[in-house]
Amino acid sequence: MYERENEQDFEEVLQDGLRELIAQDGDYRTAEDLCWENLRVQTFAEDGVMTRDKGLVISLPNGREYQLTIVRSR
Repeated sequence: MYERENEQDFEEVLQDGLRELIAQDGDYRTAEDLCWENLRVQTFAEDGVMTRDKGLVISLPNGREYQLTIVRSR
Protein backbone atom coordinates (compact mmCIF):
# COMPACT_ATOMS: atom_id res chain seq x y z
CA MET A 1 0.00 0.00 0.00
CA TYR A 2 2.74 2.48 0.96
CA GLU A 3 5.28 1.15 -1.53
CA ARG A 4 5.21 3.33 -4.62
CA GLU A 5 7.65 3.48 -7.44
CA ASN A 6 7.68 7.25 -7.37
CA GLU A 7 8.33 8.60 -3.87
CA GLN A 8 7.22 12.11 -4.94
CA ASP A 9 3.75 10.68 -5.57
CA PHE A 10 3.55 9.31 -2.03
CA GLU A 11 4.74 12.59 -0.53
CA GLU A 12 2.04 14.41 -2.45
CA VAL A 13 -0.62 11.94 -1.28
CA LEU A 14 0.59 12.41 2.31
CA GLN A 15 0.55 16.19 1.86
CA ASP A 16 -2.99 16.16 0.51
CA GLY A 17 -4.18 13.79 3.23
CA LEU A 18 -2.76 16.02 5.95
CA ARG A 19 -4.39 19.03 4.33
CA GLU A 20 -7.79 17.35 4.40
CA LEU A 21 -7.27 16.24 8.01
CA ILE A 22 -6.32 19.74 9.17
CA ALA A 23 -8.93 21.62 7.15
CA GLN A 24 -11.87 19.28 7.70
CA ASP A 25 -15.18 20.72 8.75
CA GLY A 26 -15.37 18.74 11.99
CA ASP A 27 -15.79 20.30 15.39
CA TYR A 28 -12.17 19.77 16.46
CA ARG A 29 -10.28 22.21 18.65
CA THR A 30 -7.01 21.87 20.52
CA ALA A 31 -7.22 25.22 22.30
CA GLU A 32 -10.01 27.64 23.06
CA ASP A 33 -8.48 30.37 20.90
CA LEU A 34 -7.93 28.18 17.84
CA CYS A 35 -10.93 27.74 15.58
CA TRP A 36 -10.08 25.15 12.92
CA GLU A 37 -12.82 26.42 10.61
CA ASN A 38 -11.02 29.76 10.23
CA LEU A 39 -7.69 28.32 9.10
CA ARG A 40 -6.60 28.55 5.46
CA VAL A 41 -4.57 25.53 4.41
CA GLN A 42 -2.77 25.47 1.06
CA THR A 43 -0.06 23.30 -0.43
CA PHE A 44 3.34 24.89 -1.05
CA ALA A 45 2.58 24.86 -4.77
CA GLU A 46 -0.78 26.61 -4.31
CA ASP A 47 0.78 29.28 -2.09
CA GLY A 48 3.71 29.85 -4.46
CA VAL A 49 6.42 28.68 -2.03
CA MET A 50 9.63 28.29 -4.01
CA THR A 51 10.75 24.79 -3.02
CA ARG A 52 10.84 21.26 -4.34
CA ASP A 53 9.63 19.96 -0.97
CA LYS A 54 6.03 19.02 -0.38
CA GLY A 55 4.20 20.68 2.46
CA LEU A 56 1.46 22.95 3.67
CA VAL A 57 1.09 26.62 4.53
CA ILE A 58 -1.34 27.11 7.40
CA SER A 59 -2.64 30.68 7.69
CA LEU A 60 -4.48 32.00 10.73
CA PRO A 61 -7.04 34.82 10.55
CA ASN A 62 -4.69 37.14 12.47
CA GLY A 63 -2.14 36.93 9.64
CA ARG A 64 0.27 34.46 11.20
CA GLU A 65 1.48 31.67 8.93
CA TYR A 66 3.08 28.34 9.62
CA GLN A 67 4.72 25.93 7.22
CA LEU A 68 4.62 22.18 7.57
CA THR A 69 7.32 20.56 5.42
CA ILE A 70 7.13 16.88 4.52
CA VAL A 71 10.61 15.38 4.42
CA ARG A 72 11.35 11.69 4.11
CA SER A 73 13.64 10.60 6.94
CA ARG A 74 14.23 6.96 5.95
